[in-house]
Amino acid sequence: MALTVLAAALSSTGAAQQAPPAVPPSPPGYRLEVLATGLRLPVAAVPLYDTGALLVVALDGSVFRYQDGRVEPDPFLSLAGRVTGLLGEQGLFSVALEPRERAAARGGPAHLVAAFTEAGTNDLVVAAYPLLPDLDGADGEGEVVLLRQPMPQPFHHGGQVAFGPDGMLYVSIGDGQQDPAYLYDRPHAAQDLSSLRGKVLRLDPFPQGSAAPYAVPSDNPFTPATNAAAAAAGARGEVWAYGFRNPWKFTFAPSDGALLLADVGEDRWEEIDLVAAGANYGWPVREGPECFHHPEDGTLVAGDCEALATVAPIAYYGHPGTDEAGGKSVVGGVEVTDRELPSLRGAYLFGDFISGRLWALDRATGEVRPLLERAGAMLAIVAGPQGEVLLLTVDGTLARLREAPAE
Repeated sequence: MALTVLAAALSSTGAAQQAPPAVPPSPPGYRLEVLATGLRLPVAAVPLYDTGALLVVALDGSVFRYQDGRVEPDPFLSLAGRVTGLLGEQGLFSVALEPRERAAARGGPAHLVAAFTEAGTNDLVVAAYPLLPDLDGADGEGEVVLLRQPMPQPFHHGGQVAFGPDGMLYVSIGDGQQDPAYLYDRPHAAQDLSSLRGKVLRLDPFPQGSAAPYAVPSDNPFTPATNAAAAAAGARGEVWAYGFRNPWKFTFAPSDGALLLADVGEDRWEEIDLVAAGANYGWPVREGPECFHHPEDGTLVAGDCEALATVAPIAYYGHPGTDEAGGKSVVGGVEVTDRELPSLRGAYLFGDFISGRLWALDRATGEVRPLLERAGAMLAIVAGPQGEVLLLTVDGTLARLREAPAE
């Protein structure tokens, strides 16, 4: 009653009436909802088509099916006898499912494609395995090796495989070396177009009318049809882009098909790259936003750094000593489509294995904002069957990113 009388009095005296200023809502916070624990070094995961299941990749060579809140005890695929022991940065890195329409067009079963380091040789191998008709697993005995790349050291393999929106198979391969002495190699593998190391490849697997395991798409940037001079000089037609150190994770953005790649740095910087056909991303001449200096003697690895035509990263952060809010080992993620994360729709998420930080990149503005300070030692950030943002951590946890009320 008192409020009603006061309002009437103000009105009768002609006092100005103004609505109180709107208080903008606080931005939401974020939290992790644990879905499963006890996984064995889960390094990747992909939805199993439209079944609602998730295939979780273990570094030791197994692929498990996760569905309805549980991990099935029997592996979907076991490559334990094919994959190296866990020495250095070796193991089973990732899998990709061949699009069903692609398999139907060639009249064959769809395949699961895997990238791993091979026991006995330590080569990086990309191989395909036919899926069983009922999707109960993949046939390990039906292996077809698509690609084999010898690596000089058990480090920096890259090892991501994914089918792009164009139906082609993309493969990331690192420079394969950790010894600083290799940084002075000329040509360095990542800058050498006759080498597949330090590259993103684009392949056409199981080409129709051919017994070859893959064909080189004629519209790749270094084929005789698109760059006769480079091809004549020995450039490999498989190369899509080059100049990478350890391209551990990449994804295709659902909104526009962009290839977004996280390249793990050496001494000072971690970077996110927007990968374009034929582009050079600089390693080891550049790292992040600057010319790369040798970590032991501080000298420029290449004196012509500024003259080299390279593409700058779209986001980067520093190592401790350069950026105390950064990290030391970037983990590429996904573009958010999850309807339950409206505040992040369209953002690209990425994290850091060492610091445990998780960030969101707005590609339209270039703004990077922190989401979580302690998300754990992330090995992968993936999209689930319904677009959920899922994190896999080294302690064997599968967790979902959720919005939380602002504190």
